[in-house]
Amino acid sequence: MARYDLILQGGRVLDPANGLDGLFDVAIQRGRVESVEPHLDPSLSDNRLDMAGQWVIPGVVDSHVHVATGGRGSDRALGYRQMAEAGVTTAIDFAGTMDGIIEGIKRRGAGLNIGSLYVLYPDVTVPGDDPSSAVLEDTLHKALREGSLGLKCMGGHQPLTPEATARAIAVCNQSMAYVALHCGTKATSSNLEGLREVPELVGNGRLHVAHVNAYCRGMVRPPVEECTEAIELLSGMRDQLVSEVHLAIPNGTSGQCQGDDVADYVTRNCLLMRGYPLTRTGLRQAFEDGYASVVTERESRVVMVEGDEAIAEWEANGTDVTISFPVGLAQSSFNLTVARDETGQFVVDAVATDGGYLPRNIAVSRTWAMVALGALTPLEMAAKLSWNPARMFGLTTKGHLSPGADADVTVVDPETGKPTMSLVAGKVVMRGGKATGSGGTLLVTGAGEAAAKESG
Repeated sequence: MARYDLILQGGRVLDPANGLDGLFDVAIQRGRVESVEPHLDPSLSDNRLDMAGQWVIPGVVDSHVHVATGGRGSDRALGYRQMAEAGVTTAIDFAGTMDGIIEGIKRRGAGLNIGSLYVLYPDVTVPGDDPSSAVLEDTLHKALREGSLGLKCMGGHQPLTPEATARAIAVCNQSMAYVALHCGTKATSSNLEGLREVPELVGNGRLHVAHVNAYCRGMVRPPVEECTEAIELLSGMRDQLVSEVHLAIPNGTSGQCQGDDVADYVTRNCLLMRGYPLTRTGLRQAFEDGYASVVTERESRVVMVEGDEAIAEWEANGTDVTISFPVGLAQSSFNLTVARDETGQFVVDAVATDGGYLPRNIAVSRTWAMVALGALTPLEMAAKLSWNPARMFGLTTKGHLSPGADADVTVVDPETGKPTMSLVAGKVVMRGGKATGSGGTLLVTGAGEAAAKESG
């Protein structure tokens, strides 16, 4: 009689939590890892998958994605399938509401584990840009009851005052809720100056600093010097901060204009970098020049379009679309990913994508490229993609392959760096680059359990 539901046979298992790097069989039973051994009797399961020649790592945890919010022009829920195709098994939405998460999972879920941070958006989800502690407490506890894990300050895009940003961090810390920041307030910007503000904002508390590479694009100092300063700042607050980078060149921001003015502060920065006016006319010129693109939907895929096609999408949607600029610096992303402190620990904990619906779900392939270059070991790749981000969010049964852990697995072709298969709770959700799952599992706190169950 079969003892296991499934055995993954003969792959190179990379499990940094347990120091495993070798050829092993992985037995799965009832959605959890049952055993990892050099050889398991094949007769112990009626279902076996040959992993020979493949890397088997704990399921990828993308600690920063977007699938629930944004402008018109594309369906954010398409991001679930795109993440599954990229080998992701667990993801945290970084600017959503639970209504948007649940609705999207029901329509276009891909069988993934999804958590979310409730976005603090001035005049939309909170009153004005200087909400009081009482307002922020009410906002947080309502978000937790609805199923969110905590709060995200939009910072660089739609900033709060420094005082309100500090209050939001403090309120979350007091309630043991998660809190993340896209650096920047009304006093700074989405650049190195915004990152420099973090120590004062966080005080003695704790914080997730989003996409550190976004603050090292040469707007304040040369990029190499910005990276050095960022590394020093993060190293000095190692016990208080967690952080991630993404490895893409295109960013994601808003094309929305208010009257003749560009509304989003990140979009303004991108225009400033190339000397464009911070106006509707300036943004239109950026589209015409091919510097700006519009993120839109074509045949149930999210794509980026340029030139006249971009302008048509932008105008047809009243400028309320997601747009992109090629402002990411590979040098900064690389330096921040591999940087270590004096103890040998990585300064930046994880590689994420800031993707989801944005067509840049490349964490696995780009991190593998660093292995190919010799900048990371395969085990370090698994730590950056799985083990570290799972620990950041307190996902104790994810990010490793210990007996009893969730049977979330990502399989990677070591010759190409492409994910070839993924499993969530022992069920295949991606095979050969094609998403095969549906629905999803919500990651919530105790306060959100009732809402999650009611959602179906």
